[in-house]
Amino acid sequence: MPTVAHTHPKFSPVLTKGKTIAEVVEQYAASLRGTELEPEWLDSANFPEDDNEAMYGPKPDRPWPELGARDRLAVYLQRGSSEGWIVYVDHIGYAGDAPNRTTALQKLLTGKTLSQQHGWDLVRAITKMLDVT
Repeated sequence: MPTVAHTHPKFSPVLTKGKTIAEVVEQYAASLRGTELEPEWLDSANFPEDDNEAMYGPKPDRPWPELGARDRLAVYLQRGSSEGWIVYVDHIGYAGDAPNRTTALQKLLTGKTLSQQHGWDLVRAITKMLDVT
């Protein structure tokens, strides 16, 4: 049986160019609102707007990252620390030149579901909306 994310017609790619992280989050929330995939919550990873962006990710008013040739977005599911499942969207990029190049990761979005199946369906929907399939 196909999952909701594969059959739902509303899940088309979101526009990220020239948008802030908060604007992209709102596009996701609007697409998911009223569907069977609406999470408990969906927010930027740095929702408290902490100044330590190296630790908590860029603030919501920062621009959505433009991906270079080697940059990637990772969408994945992880068990929550107390209950439920957490969906993450991370930007994976590189800093420096070879041979001293290092990998840099920034958390962009986070969301919560109460079941593992719901979490995986949400991962598939977000992947489709990011057009990273």
